[in-house]
This record gives sequence, structure tokens and C-alpha cells, in this order.
Amino acid sequence: MREYINLLWINIKIKLEYKEKVPKKMDSATTPLTITKSDSDPTTSLRRSMLSQLYGFLASITAFVAVGIFAIRAYVPDYWLLYIGIDYYPSRYWELGVPTYVMVMIVVAIVSYTSLNFLATPPPTSMKLIFDDYSEDILTGIPITDDGEPAIEPLSYMSIDQVNQMFDDLNS
Repeated sequence: MREYINLLWINIKIKLEYKEKVPKKMDSATTPLTITKSDSDPTTSLRRSMLSQLYGFLASITAFVAVGIFAIRAYVPDYWLLYIGIDYYPSRYWELGVPTYVMVMIVVAIVSYTSLNFLATPPPTSMKLIFDDYSEDILTGIPITDDGEPAIEPLSYMSIDQVNQMFDDLNS
């Protein structure tokens, strides 16, 4: 307990000495280019959450307005738009074609990504799922160091037969 208190006291002294060395007022010559706060600072996390809320709100409003304009253009007759003064707009083919192409491309991307993952994964019966390039067989003897002490054995994999045999020996 006494060692813990001594370490704590040393830590406090180091922090106090550091605070004395740091200038109280920083001018432009001593100010670093970027000052970042830690992620544990509550004001930083609050600002981040407020920014993400703002971005989400703006994205939802933008999407709502875009869908509204698309629906108006899709269902309002052309002569009404000409009467309002809107005389240039894309043809109705592109208004339906572009969203359809985008949705098909999203589906194709998801299906191709999943398919490539299935192709890259070995089958469940493959030994590559158990052994890799760094696998080693268990050494038969315990290596000895120069001074005659037994060395620590390197990491190695045990076959399932050896594991079952060890459990059988323990249970009997």
C-alpha cells in the first residue's frame, strides 16, 4: 500500500512540474498549428453528436425536398409547368431511368461483394481454417538453453486427437 501511495505522489509531482513549465498564455509564436482535444472530453463528444444530428437533419430535409420535386414533376402535366414558367427539364425517361439505374447498381454491388466473399472463403472442410502459414507441429523434445535450463517451447498447434487423448486421460 505504501508503494502505491509513493507512486501516486510521484505522479502528482510530475503533473505539477509539467503545469509549471507550460506557459499560461500562448501567443501566436508558441501556439501549435493544431490543438486537438482528447476523445474523452465531453464537450468534444457533445459537439460531434450535435454535428451529426445537424447533418442528419439536413440530409433528411434535402431528401424530402428532392422526393417532392420528383413527385411534382412526375404527376403534374407539362402544360402546368409551362404556365408556371418552368420550360426546361429533363425528359421523363431520365427521371425514371437514373433512379432505376442507381438502384440496380446498388443491388449489383451488394450481390457481387457477397459473392466475392463467398469465393474468397475456403470451404468448411478445409484445413486452412485451422492451420495457417505460421502453424508449427509440437516439438518432440523440450529445447535446452546454453546454461542447461529448459527453454520455453514455441507456440504450436495440437491435433484434435491429442486434445481428445488428454481429456480422456484426465477423465479416467
